[in-house]
Amino acid sequence: MPWDTRDPSKNVFVNCPFDSEYVPLLRPLLFTILYLGYNPRIASERSDSGEARIQKICELIKQSQMSIHDLSRLRSTRKNEFFRLNMPFELGIDIGCRMGGESEVPQRKCLILAKERYSYQRALSDLSGSDIKAHNDQPEEIVREVAERCSDVVTPK
Repeated sequence: MPWDTRDPSKNVFVNCPFDSEYVPLLRPLLFTILYLGYNPRIASERSDSGEARIQKICELIKQSQMSIHDLSRLRSTRKNEFFRLNMPFELGIDIGCRMGGESEVPQRKCLILAKERYSYQRALSDLSGSDIKAHNDQPEEIVREVAERCSDVVTPK
């Protein structure tokens, strides 16, 4: 990677779909993180068949000051297609790390995104009462939400 990821206060773990339909949101999301001086950390940043993916995800979460979890693609879109559980699963790992003190960074921040404000509640009712932000599949909205939340984190040097 061209940037220094050793300082956890500059790292932002990104948990989102990595499919072609999400690219119009992923690019501005990553751009915003970089523009604000942070390092986006994503599971696909390194490829090692000998490394368990879940172990890599846990490591990236623990090494990040902030995490962004986009739950906008939970539903299946075609008949007999499975719904997607990776994003809520990784959010659960992140919450577990926060609650269990398993982070290299104290006072971690978390941004949870959804397509529509309350769309996640039918699948993840335990998140009721959480401050979920909606992006409505609009790149401008995702930039606004990420920029606003990253501004709440200690400004990197």
